[in-house]
Amino acid sequence: MSQPRLVLFLADIEGNLTALRQTLSRACEDANVPVPDVRWLESATALADAGWRVAEIKLTPSGGKAVPEDHLDALVRAVARDFRDQAVGLYTDKAGSYGRASMSEPGRPSRSLEGEYIDVVRQSARWLGIEGPVLGRLLDGGATARNLLAAAVDFGAEQPQAPAKGQKGPGRRHPEPPPAPPEPDEDDRFVEAKLGEARRLMEQYLTHRK
Repeated sequence: MSQPRLVLFLADIEGNLTALRQTLSRACEDANVPVPDVRWLESATALADAGWRVAEIKLTPSGGKAVPEDHLDALVRAVARDFRDQAVGLYTDKAGSYGRASMSEPGRPSRSLEGEYIDVVRQSARWLGIEGPVLGRLLDGGATARNLLAAAVDFGAEQPQAPAKGQKGPGRRHPEPPPAPPEPDEDDRFVEAKLGEARRLMEQYLTHRK
């Protein structure tokens, strides 16, 4: 079963891990939560190709106390401010079918949403400018990627609007086009030939009766 994960995406592809730890330390102290351990995800090559450096924050049992993921918006705003570029944070709990995401960049209001796991991952992928299955594979591999591919087929090319925080955003299904007629096989062609011959003979018969 997939464990909850908290991942940060920095537009600074050369991001300094020491600087990131300092930023998170200050943000967590301000929020009065324990300072987490953080590491780069070196396997996130697809995200690096898209211009993102990916860091994972180690989650620990809360014991009923506040934890960093409770303050995702504040963490992402701090990263965007200190690194002076866009940052995205994503918390996922696949087992609970829940996700929460935040996007921030200097000088602009931050954006956030929470809701169904797949919906939040799909919206986060749009913020990052990547395909949903790419993000799904980063999070937990095949199952999420397959579900996101199915969602992409289900919704077609339309990009649904991000739902408001705390709300689900149902997408609109495109009407399915009628199926293409099957290609005629040898039996079909034989029948068509016989019908054509019968029509020709009937036309000759009717002509002769006039």
